[in-house]
Amino acid sequence: SPAPPAALHPCGPSGWRATDAHSSMAPRARASSRWGPAAALLLAAATVDGAYEEDQEVLVSMNKVWPYANPTETYRYYDFPFCQPSVVMPHFMTLGQVLRGDRLVNSLYKMHFKRKVPRTVVCNGEFTKEQIDQFKTAIDQTYMFELFVGELPIDRPFGVKSALEHEAAGSERYFLVNYLDFIIGYNDQDVVSANVTRDLNLEHLVDITEWKPGMTIQFSYSVDWANLPHIPPSQALELQLKSTMPHGHQNMDIHWLAIINSFVLMLLILSLFLLIIVRVVRSDLSRYLQIPDEELNAVEEETGWKLLHADVFRSPKHRLAFCSAVGAGAQLVSMVVMIVLVGCIGAFYQRGAVVSAGVVSYMVTAAVGGYASAQLYQKLGGEKWAWNIFVTALMFVGPAFLIWAFLNTVAIFYGSTAAFPFPTILLIFAMWACVTFPLTVLGGIVGRHRAVKQAQVDNAFPCKTNKLAREIPACRWYQSPATQMFATGFLPFSAIYIELHYIFNSVWGPRVYSLYGILLLAFAMLLLVAGTVTVLFTYFHLNAEDHRWMWRSFSSGIAVAVFFYAYCIYFFLQTGMNGLLQCAFFFLYSLLVAHALTLMLGSVSFYATYLFVIYIYSRIKAE
Repeated sequence: SPAPPAALHPCGPSGWRATDAHSSMAPRARASSRWGPAAALLLAAATVDGAYEEDQEVLVSMNKVWPYANPTETYRYYDFPFCQPSVVMPHFMTLGQVLRGDRLVNSLYKMHFKRKVPRTVVCNGEFTKEQIDQFKTAIDQTYMFELFVGELPIDRPFGVKSALEHEAAGSERYFLVNYLDFIIGYNDQDVVSANVTRDLNLEHLVDITEWKPGMTIQFSYSVDWANLPHIPPSQALELQLKSTMPHGHQNMDIHWLAIINSFVLMLLILSLFLLIIVRVVRSDLSRYLQIPDEELNAVEEETGWKLLHADVFRSPKHRLAFCSAVGAGAQLVSMVVMIVLVGCIGAFYQRGAVVSAGVVSYMVTAAVGGYASAQLYQKLGGEKWAWNIFVTALMFVGPAFLIWAFLNTVAIFYGSTAAFPFPTILLIFAMWACVTFPLTVLGGIVGRHRAVKQAQVDNAFPCKTNKLAREIPACRWYQSPATQMFATGFLPFSAIYIELHYIFNSVWGPRVYSLYGILLLAFAMLLLVAGTVTVLFTYFHLNAEDHRWMWRSFSSGIAVAVFFYAYCIYFFLQTGMNGLLQCAFFFLYSLLVAHALTLMLGSVSFYATYLFVIYIYSRIKAE
């Protein structure tokens, strides 16, 4: 006999690895669930009025399924042999939902506002042995399915395994969830809560351990309504998402404490570095400002950075690529600031809102990247300004396209919804070609013209540059590039590594990230510490008579990216992710984020150092 309800437990995270998309166990896409162009071109944000009239239909949409350990390996709900409508029709989705793999379709579950529905059979399906094995393999992998009641998402497992104490190991019984008892909460005329079969017992399950010829499974549902006046409609989605997360928000106190500790630590480091910089630099400047011009040559050898006034503003090697990277980083910094500020007002609980905000922010900040890149390129004496703008536009998008193209191919091979529909691909290309690239060109033209006008009024830099570069002497160990790479990578990374844990759990797990105010502080600390540490090591290099500070200051972003990717590997080892699709998505998209960090922190570190160098060399008596 089946085990009692107390013996039922969710199946473990480990299970079958989907290494062959065409094997009998991989989900098979049905022709009726393919997307037409109209379904994939839906862009606008979902602003559905949640108010319902008495007995008005409440839309129930089936979305996608995935192994619990592999959140990116998503498939359509009807790729599995569930009962489905005669015609599967896609529902409204935002661009962000499509990009994150959502595929909302109609369901057999009919629901009307405040109308109770007793247990009702929606279908009696006859299943083959292969289909039952497909369900059993999904239960082994802890497959989850997601549905929406109105705008409220619900995640539930396919089924459970029963461990019977009196039976031998390996003889577990498989139970499939075949009865969904909906409990819908309402407040006045709004749906504010949705719950489905949270506590499983035998009435919700059917034993599928052994297949028999002609085996049929009855799928049914019921609907009950509860008045919940304490849940305001404006907070319904937020509370729904938090209620579906494992363990809720019980670690928020630890989260806040860790952030505060990190903040205090970064303030101490920042204060120490600022103290060193201010005391040393002001001491050097005060000595030079008090020395007459005729005595200046006699003391030039006392310190090193003064000797570089004719070389410190020398154009770096590969200046076109350098200026393009700085401009692309400035654009990404602007984009992240916009996303976090929007998140601070609580606008990211809508499904796909973060992805949509990222796409829109990247488009509108393109002018910032073009402006910063072209202005710097003109100041450094660059002549190929058209190529500079073009490379700036591709500095981040180029690697992103290559990574996406490979991952999209893998997702298509697996039949996963992580693959973008073709109309969505055309739409993204159109947005880049019609909005992002023109704004980059516009910003580049404005930046170049402003740099030209500034050069007509005054010199671009405080000191003139000699034609021949000064010889660079050997440096001490603390002035070496290796020391700088470690310090400028480790110290800024220590400001965000705690927050990364929560962000990764949100991106690669079931949690929803909501503390954007804390994220804003962590991001500000990251930029502040990265800039300060880079300025300090730049001062060491200048004192060692090394004028190659531009690429070195930008390399601080590379150092942080190396620590970030090392953390990605550590995080991966702590999870149960497996299979080619999930591993490829995790490591390659993490590599793309590391590239973005390189550009962002490299740009911020360069501009911080640039202002510092301009400041000290504009106040010395150098001819």
